Amino acid sequence: MKKLLLSLFLLNGIFYSATLRAQCDLAFPNLARAFSADITPLGPDKCQYTVNVEFEIVTNSGFKHLYFHSWLADDYPSPAIFDCTGNTPAVDPGTRLQLGTAVDEPGKSFNDFGFEGLNDVTFPADVAVDVTANISTSYPHDPGVVLTMPSNSPGMTATITRLGNSDTLRFSITNLRVVVNTPCGTPVIIKTDIWGSNSNAPDPKAQCYICGTGQSFGNPQIALQKVCTAEPFRYQVTLTPSGATPLHVVYRLYADDLDGVREPNGDDSLLFVSDTIVLSPGTPFTTGLIDLPGDFCCVEPLSLWGLFVEVTAREFGNVLATPVIEEACAADVLPVSLRSFTASRNNSTVLLRWETVIEENSRGFYIERNIGHGGWQSVGYVSTKAINGSSHSPLNYEFPDINNAKGVTQYRLRQIDIDGKHAYSPIRSVRATGQKGKTIVYPNPSTDGKVNVVFNDINSVRDVSLSDLNGRVIKHWKGVVNNIQIDNLTAGFYTIRIIDTETGEQTVEKVVVKKR
Repeated sequence: MKKLLLSLFLLNGIFYSATLRAQCDLAFPNLARAFSADITPLGPDKCQYTVNVEFEIVTNSGFKHLYFHSWLADDYPSPAIFDCTGNTPAVDPGTRLQLGTAVDEPGKSFNDFGFEGLNDVTFPADVAVDVTANISTSYPHDPGVVLTMPSNSPGMTATITRLGNSDTLRFSITNLRVVVNTPCGTPVIIKTDIWGSNSNAPDPKAQCYICGTGQSFGNPQIALQKVCTAEPFRYQVTLTPSGATPLHVVYRLYADDLDGVREPNGDDSLLFVSDTIVLSPGTPFTTGLIDLPGDFCCVEPLSLWGLFVEVTAREFGNVLATPVIEEACAADVLPVSLRSFTASRNNSTVLLRWETVIEENSRGFYIERNIGHGGWQSVGYVSTKAINGSSHSPLNYEFPDINNAKGVTQYRLRQIDIDGKHAYSPIRSVRATGQKGKTIVYPNPSTDGKVNVVFNDINSVRDVSLSDLNGRVIKHWKGVVNNIQIDNLTAGFYTIRIIDTETGEQTVEKVVVKKR
C-alpha cells in the first residue's frame, strides 16, 4: 500500500562534524535523508518507509569497516555505546542489546547498515563507483544483529563518488527500507551513530566514531500567527513537542522582504532570537501575543512584510521552519480590490497588466521594480481610471517598462489613495531577454548553494523534483503552488523537473552550483 509523502518527511539537510581520533580520520559534514512516497503501514504503531540517503565522508585512508546505526531519539541507548567527549581509545561497537535482532524490534535501532572493504576500492575523481557489492551482510561484532541489506531491502543500491581530487567521498544509497515503530507520518527525531575501523581482526574494534547525530522530522511542530486587528501588530509562536525526550530549542523570528522566499541569511530581517526553551514531553509552549519590534509593528512597508520562524535544538542538527505567513498588516487597508496582476516580457519590453474590481478614493499606481538585489525603484506611475477615484466595475490597466536587465527582475504595484495612504501588490518576476519558459531559476549559477524557483503561472499546481548529474532524485515536492527556495546544494550540475498536475505538461530547468 502506498500513501502520499507527508510534508514533514521532505528532504532535510544536516551538517555534522566530529573530533578526529588518534587512530583514524573521519568527518561527516553532510547528510540528506529523503523519505519517498513508498509508505506502508504495518500496524497502528509501525510504519515502513523507503529511504534515499546521501552523505559525505572526509577521510584520507578509507575504511575496511564502516557502519551506521539509527534510533528514534527516545530509544537511543543509555548509556551510549560510544563516549565522544574526548580522544578515547578504540572500543567495541554495539551489540544486539542496543541494536536488536530484527529490523523492527521495538526499543532498538531501526536501521543498521554498513560497508566492508571500501579501502580496497579505487575511486577516480568525480566518477560514481557502484559499491552495492560492498554492503555488509553480517555484522562482524555480533552476528545476531540483522543488518539492512539488499536481501531484505529489495532494490537497495549504493554508489560512492570522490569529489575531485579531495579526500571527500559522497555516498548515495537508494531504496533503503526501514521500519519505524511509530504510526506513519508521526513527527520524530532520529539519532545516528557512525563508526569506522581499518582493523584486520575478525572482530574489529571501532577506531573512530561519531555519537548521536540528530535529525528532526517535524518535532516540535511549529505554529506561527500574525495578528493585524489593531496597532501595534503582533505575532504568536506555538511549539508542540512529541515523544518522551525533552527538547532544548531556540526559535528565530524573521521578516520576509515581500518576495515570499525564506532567506534567513540573505535579504530577510532577523527580528528576534529566543533564549533556550525547554519543551517538556507533551506540553505545548506558546509565546502569547507579542508586539512586533520596531517599525515592523505599525509602519509601512515593513508592517506589510511576511513572517516566518526557524527552530534549532540541542537534540538535532537540522533547522525546522514554517512557511512565510504573508498576511500584510496595513495601518489603513486601502479600499482597492486587485483581481489580477501579471508581468510578461516581449524582447526588451516588460508589459505589466492589472485589473481592479473595486476602487474607492483611489489616486493611482506607482510601478516599482527590483533588479537582482539592487532594491526597489519607482519606474512609472498610472493614474486611476475611476471617476473621482471610485468605481465598482472592473478597470484594466497596463504599463510597458523598457528592461534589458540580465537575470531576474521583480515588479510590484504601490497603490496610492487620495489621502496619500498606500498599499503594495503581490510581486511578479520576469526573466532576462532571451530566457524562455514559465519558470525562473535564480541565481544561476549559484555560488552559495541556494537557488530560487519562481513560477510565473500562479494558478497551477505542480510536482517538482531535483536531480543530480547522475539522474538521482535528491529532493521532491508535491502539490506546489508557491515559489520554492532550495538550500544546501553542493557544487555540481542539477536538473529541476516541473510537472503541471492538471495538464501533465513538463518543464525542465538546468542549474549550476559553483564551489563556495
